Amino acid sequence: MTTTDARADEGAVFSTRTAAPTWEQGLIAGSGRVGAIVFGDTARQTVSFAHERSFLPANPRPAAPLLAPSLDAIRERALAGDGEGAGRLMAAAAEVSGFERDLVWTDPLGICATLEIALPVAAGPSVRRCDPAGGEVSLHWEGADGGLTMRVIAPRGTEDVWIAFESERPREVALRLGLDRAEPAAANAATTWAPAYAGLVDAVVAAGTEGRVLASARTDGTPIAETTASGGGGWSADATGTALEASLALAAGERATLRVRIRAGAAPTPEPVTAPEDWDAVIRHQERTHTALVRRSALDLGAGTDPVMTEDTWRAARVGDARARRRAMEIAYLSGRANAIAATGELPPTLQGVWQGTWTPAWSADYTMNGNVQNGGIASLIPTGTPELAASLLRLVLPHLDDYRANARRIFGAAGMLLPARMSTHGRANHFSPDFPHVFWTGGGGWALRIAADLVSTADDASLVDDVLWELAVGVLEFAETALVERDGVHRLAPGYSPENSPEPGGSPIASEATMDIAILRDAARSTAVLAAARGDDSLATRWERVLERLPAYRIADDGTLAEWLDPRWPQNHAHRHASHLYPLWYEVDDAFRGDSPQARRLRAAARRSIEERIAWRAADPTAPPGRMEMAFGLVQLGLAAAALGDAPAALRCAEWLALEHWTPALTTTHDAGRIFNLDASGGLPALVAAMLVGSDQESVTLFPALPGEWAAHGWITGLTARGGVVIERLEWDENGARARVRRRRGEPRPLRVALGSGFVTETGAAEVFVEVDAEPVTIAVTRLSPGGDQRSGARTGRS
Repeated sequence: MTTTDARADEGAVFSTRTAAPTWEQGLIAGSGRVGAIVFGDTARQTVSFAHERSFLPANPRPAAPLLAPSLDAIRERALAGDGEGAGRLMAAAAEVSGFERDLVWTDPLGICATLEIALPVAAGPSVRRCDPAGGEVSLHWEGADGGLTMRVIAPRGTEDVWIAFESERPREVALRLGLDRAEPAAANAATTWAPAYAGLVDAVVAAGTEGRVLASARTDGTPIAETTASGGGGWSADATGTALEASLALAAGERATLRVRIRAGAAPTPEPVTAPEDWDAVIRHQERTHTALVRRSALDLGAGTDPVMTEDTWRAARVGDARARRRAMEIAYLSGRANAIAATGELPPTLQGVWQGTWTPAWSADYTMNGNVQNGGIASLIPTGTPELAASLLRLVLPHLDDYRANARRIFGAAGMLLPARMSTHGRANHFSPDFPHVFWTGGGGWALRIAADLVSTADDASLVDDVLWELAVGVLEFAETALVERDGVHRLAPGYSPENSPEPGGSPIASEATMDIAILRDAARSTAVLAAARGDDSLATRWERVLERLPAYRIADDGTLAEWLDPRWPQNHAHRHASHLYPLWYEVDDAFRGDSPQARRLRAAARRSIEERIAWRAADPTAPPGRMEMAFGLVQLGLAAAALGDAPAALRCAEWLALEHWTPALTTTHDAGRIFNLDASGGLPALVAAMLVGSDQESVTLFPALPGEWAAHGWITGLTARGGVVIERLEWDENGARARVRRRRGEPRPLRVALGSGFVTETGAAEVFVEVDAEPVTIAVTRLSPGGDQRSGARTGRS
């Protein structure tokens, strides 16, 4: 086959004429630590700033409810199939320990400052532009009196946002820096249970020397924004007490810049990053940092490029234009990865990344740990070439081990650690209600270990397994040893909760033995083994074996689908946005689903039926609620499972729904089809695309587990990372065959099993090949079967 030249959209700038009257339609720039969102459909634009540590201390932080004294009674109700009764007992016990019916919310991601910019032009911008790889967004006005451009960059790793103005004639820009609290309640507040927080903050602004300004979003007066202006024809400012009124004169043909430095009070200080001091240095800094990260992986599906607006590409794709659908997928892959990278700093992306433009953030814009973070915001970081960024999850989770111990003790009367379903500033499991009994979801700890194990395995870095991470691994095991109850020689997990579903529509969500939680326990043993090998400590292996040998087996429901609850008392409920019970297929496929045994085949068939049911439910009304295109990461869950099963059509349908229904013209993403600013699709779609093209476990890599026919004519992807420290530098294919260039991150040559997905074989007709792989790239070329099953060419391996 012929190797094609890399396009990778290097230097690509995407344009839109769609207006952005609210922050949810705005352009975004992020350094990982701070974010700016630019919006406005007139000559007056607003830039809203946030910091990854700017969680407002707005809500109480009680310890988890003391349910342990009532747990036996709650457990017996659940094991008897009485979820309603278990719920009543939970609510009564919680009330005794001080919890009322209202939810305790996590501390929300808050606005740090707002900058209003009044431009001397007659109307709104003629075009808005986004450069995902460059990390820059811009607005351009074109009038009879000459052009005006406003550019925004948040240099990677800094706490700065830079704004540049370039004008073809002299102009004056009016600025107002403060903390605008006049925004009305968000339209989605009723559907996202979003409390309003504007009354809990205050603004204190004071002009300093050399144009510096301090703005505060804390009632204690902590400075959080500092602005410096340079260039142009002059800068003047006047502080009013609650806002800074300023004027910036623009000279013709010159650039004037603002640098806004965002602080987060007493937040921990990460390793210092040298901040650039002028615009040209900003561009060079961004090229070395953000751009380098984004360009580690690129996708080309042979769609070509054109100068049309993003809304035009998406419009054509939605009516079925095959080329436009591939082009939208390429752009979504690029912009999704760029968004996730821009939102990952010391901490991982929240539900809204590192961006905030409202005082009523959906679900507090926190870290929702029962799927949004793992299947959404951080999902692409490991498989698409940036595994080191996934360490941000550990920096979020590991500081709160004592809270997790208290959760386990107070809720289950158990030893070890129980992670909460929602987090921002602490690890206390206090966000729950009878309708959302998050306290009984136990999968958070094991899921964190899976992310840690994949980080260690793909980065091939044993040093990541420090004493604190190992302490978490021990805590997850201790919880498994002490929280489950034995009945007839089997460990039962009750009460249980399958996020965020219930066996009966509208009924109690409290059940027993949620498949997800049991699957995560099984996976936690595998993950701990990876961490143990890196640490050189096998002291937990025998204890995990004792837990695993008594766990209940996976169950196939009466309708032939994979049971969402292992206890047969609980019926299936397919009419739901989550698909948590498919966890066994998302990472290293669970051993129960592997091989050719009759039971493994039945389990795989049942999982396929489950995917079909969830897809059919969505397809009946693929619109935002009250339709069924709700919650982007649920599509990621379905797609990842479909890819692992080799079901390319189902995986593609999920990927295209994500790209076409959850992307905006500004290349941001939404929680539901076309509504609620949210980062889940940004992180989830690239992870799904990667899973369709490469799968892996600790010893092997699978090429093309789910290559769709719609992508089959030609394509390539670069920079995917696989377990075992394997890097797929480039994977390309056409109608004749495919070629993969693979290497290991480090170490001596080791054998690697390379399995081939449907439609590809080696020169001998085999479905796999074994190669020795070290740090030097090895090229593997394989053939493609014709529709009639004939080989078209041979397979070979060799050094690049």
